[in-house]
Amino acid sequence: MTAVASNPMDFEEEARKAREYYMYGDYQKGVTFYQIAIDKLRRYCQTLSNPVEKKRGSECIAELERELRSTAEHDRMIREIQTNLLSKYISNDRKAAGGDAFSNINDNDRFNNLAFGEPPVRDFGFDHRNPIHAPQPRQPPVSRPQPVHRDQRPASNDNNNRGRRVPSSVPDNKQKQRDNKAVNNKEEKKYVPIASEKDLVEGLERDIVQKNPNIKWKDVAGCTAAKKLLQEAVVIPLVVPEFFKGLLRPWKGILLFGPPGTGKTMLAKAVATECKTTFFNITAANLTSKYHGEGEKLVRVLFELAKFYAPSTVFIDEIDSLCSTRGASNEHEAGRRLKSELLIQMDGVTGAVGGDDASKLVMILGATNHPWDLDDAMRRRLEKRIYIPLPDTETRQQLLEINLGEMKIAEGVSLNAVADKLEGYSGSDITGVCRDAAMMQMRRATENLSITQIQEQAQVLKEKFLSPITMDDFEKALSKISSSVSVDMLKKYEEWMKEFGSV
Repeated sequence: MTAVASNPMDFEEEARKAREYYMYGDYQKGVTFYQIAIDKLRRYCQTLSNPVEKKRGSECIAELERELRSTAEHDRMIREIQTNLLSKYISNDRKAAGGDAFSNINDNDRFNNLAFGEPPVRDFGFDHRNPIHAPQPRQPPVSRPQPVHRDQRPASNDNNNRGRRVPSSVPDNKQKQRDNKAVNNKEEKKYVPIASEKDLVEGLERDIVQKNPNIKWKDVAGCTAAKKLLQEAVVIPLVVPEFFKGLLRPWKGILLFGPPGTGKTMLAKAVATECKTTFFNITAANLTSKYHGEGEKLVRVLFELAKFYAPSTVFIDEIDSLCSTRGASNEHEAGRRLKSELLIQMDGVTGAVGGDDASKLVMILGATNHPWDLDDAMRRRLEKRIYIPLPDTETRQQLLEINLGEMKIAEGVSLNAVADKLEGYSGSDITGVCRDAAMMQMRRATENLSITQIQEQAQVLKEKFLSPITMDDFEKALSKISSSVSVDMLKKYEEWMKEFGSV
């Protein structure tokens, strides 16, 4: 005899499983678990004496029954669609096999009729279909065109030439132009997916692939050690591929970690620009799907695209969100499978793309602000782990020059002095200071004006907006904008670098 439920937790697990199966599309199992949950909840409500709790239990039962009806309706619709597709497929195959020539034969007994002279087809499933080919009419033999001599005139019999295509020895000019164009301008290769993965590939190519990023080394201030290592890992192997073989193979995984706003993403784009490689910019949203098993398939298709367009750079921004430590209490099963597929694809990327051939290089470049959250297996696959610190004095001055390159600066402004005052600021913080200082002239010009007055004096105000930036503007901007990085966070990065760093 089934024990009576003593608390709501007895049926809560069944309700959770039922909703998960409904979300994954397994409606049959969802119906089963909904029925179990409703049955347990009803028995539990019978043991209650409090009318308020009984009312809440009845409301829960009504809600579960509504979900059960919805799940059963979805299951019925799926079965009906499958039945219609199967019957339509069998009907089409019968017509293709028989045609009009066998219209007088009993179609209902087509597979038991020996007049067709072929055995019946056993399997009509969608995965292992045996197509039945219709009998093809016999084609007449194609006669070889006879060569026409110069002194020989073709016969003037119109009846013989009617309905025939006369072979011409003169090539079509348009076709010749197309052929020459194809030879001179080679078409860009295009990845052709299978039919079931066409939507996935189109989505990845639309959202991820960046074939011409426009960031160069000179646009990234500082980061000297990171630039040298990235050149060693990607740039030089493409220039001198015969050297990077065997033990000297290029690095296949690099991790850039450090405080936010230090130029990790810009470094990745500079790598793709300088190397002329296909750049895949990935975030967690690109590889997450609501459908069961779709995330793993997206990872596999992504690496197939990277191998096809090799040499390529796969940049995973905020890699800790995709591959955090496995086995955590809040980890979902779908997330764990996605991590496993990502690790498998990364580990097999070298052998799968041609071994030591540098022209088929696929390099994984990860960036994170929380390297301590990475899974151990992912940390191993990222062979080089580089710390991108806050900019030093020289780098801060370079950042000021890059940001203020198109702006007018007043005489007496010392960028060295401004750089000294920006100690502890990240690259993005310095950019914010420059932007705020450049807007000071606009704020002064429009301080006591209304919107109507600004519209009337637009031409005059434009000249004031373009006035040179003064040292006082920088002082005011520095007083309003503070550093976004704490000292404790910097110590945490340095400790992780000492323990796991690999430069």
